Amino acid sequence: MPPLGGLRALVAGVEALSAARRDGVLCVVVGSSGSTYRKPGALILLDAAGVRVGALSGGCLEAELEARARDVLANGSAQAARFDTSGDEDRVFGSGTGCGGSVEVLLLPLPAGAAPLRRALRAADAQDLEVALDLVAAGPRLGSGEARVADERHRFDERGGVAGDDDAFAADRHVRIAPAPRVLLLGAGPETRPLLALTRLLGWRVELAEHRERWLRFAAGSGVDAEHREGPDALAGVVAATRFDAALVMNHNLDLDARCLRALAATAVPYVGLLGPAKRRDELLGEIADVRDALQPRLHAPIGLRLGGEGAEAIALAVVAELQQEFARATRA
Repeated sequence: MPPLGGLRALVAGVEALSAARRDGVLCVVVGSSGSTYRKPGALILLDAAGVRVGALSGGCLEAELEARARDVLANGSAQAARFDTSGDEDRVFGSGTGCGGSVEVLLLPLPAGAAPLRRALRAADAQDLEVALDLVAAGPRLGSGEARVADERHRFDERGGVAGDDDAFAADRHVRIAPAPRVLLLGAGPETRPLLALTRLLGWRVELAEHRERWLRFAAGSGVDAEHREGPDALAGVVAATRFDAALVMNHNLDLDARCLRALAATAVPYVGLLGPAKRRDELLGEIADVRDALQPRLHAPIGLRLGGEGAEAIALAVVAELQQEFARATRA
């Protein structure tokens, strides 16, 4: 199975530390300016051995981050840090990155016992929801705060333990951690395995709808999160049951693609991608002329950035690159 990345890998790392009864440190980027490797809301998981999941930089800031994490583990209290690569002195005496930006982080203890932050991350991952973090970045309550997941409130003190509802603190940093993008893949084919390898590495959730037994072999061992073995007529129920950020129509079959497009026209999925050349797209739109206006503003066809190359792997890369661009644009909006 392809390796897992992104926020989902971090949550898995947090759970692994908990299962092993080992303390950890969650580094949260709470501010940035200029050109930086990570932006507010980014998370890095560390333990006594160093970084477990994530990165703050291209490798140049991690040594200091790990040293600070060891201090947090030793004394059990949160720390704040600011890494500035914007001045000339950084080139000679500092990290030497030349990035020209600064990043502000909080290093929060994740005790092996009761850890509200861990519970919040687990709940958000299980429910596919955003985490809203309110944090104290200075003073004696540095590192205390609250993580909200829908109507759940997980309050924690400066040592990462449980804080009561009457435990007062004045949060001065607020970040949001978005759930992993969710993609519905309609149809399997030669592109499926490399596409799923890339999406899994990015930490996205991907579900596959494919009812043709012969085509399911393309998804074998690919790490897809869920399979729906019903045809396009059941698509409305699949979409109604789950939030999807994108649906990719890739059946390699005109009739199936037309039926999927027709079904998607009646949904609110914000991004619909269609594999194949422009001539094929126009033919399909002609077949669904009665619902075309409901679909066309969301339709991206042919799907994929024009990167060049050929073959299944190049197509998968182009498709995932376009999706990444779209998801990043939606996050910034």
